[in-house]
Amino acid sequence: LAVMASRKPLINRVEASPEVFDSPRLVATSKIPLRDRKGKVVGIAGFSRPLDEISGDTDLSHRFGKVIGHIHRNFGDSIDSTELAGIAGLSVSQFERRFGESFGVSPRQYLLRIRIETAARLLASTEQTVSEIALGCGFHDHAHLSKSFRKMMHVPPTRYRAAHRLQRED
Repeated sequence: LAVMASRKPLINRVEASPEVFDSPRLVATSKIPLRDRKGKVVGIAGFSRPLDEISGDTDLSHRFGKVIGHIHRNFGDSIDSTELAGIAGLSVSQFERRFGESFGVSPRQYLLRIRIETAARLLASTEQTVSEIALGCGFHDHAHLSKSFRKMMHVPPTRYRAAHRLQRED
């Protein structure tokens, strides 16, 4: 959706594989805005390719694959750049720079996105309390999740849950 807002193409952004949430496989995604005859953006065209089909630093792709797998398996735990850099076999500064270049966000922002996406899925599909979800997803407490969730999803967790419960009941 950043493509819609910026109206600029996104070319070969490295992301975790979209097919399976827990997948450590990486893909390169490209998205371009689709415009009507007047130049107004009306949609997005996109495609993803496995990184093993892309020429380039396959060693770095393998290293980041391990990092992404670790994040997806352990998102509820405390994870810092020092730990992730060690998994990638890079210094912290090299890791953070290369991660940002590859993913377009910092490792911390990526982890937060995974936590929020997981919380959203749990809010929509379980009866767990917001506090239980917060703790299970690596947030300090209900307030921390609520603030982060509202910032990223533009709606409080309880309203998100209510809206998605209504959709499930339809």
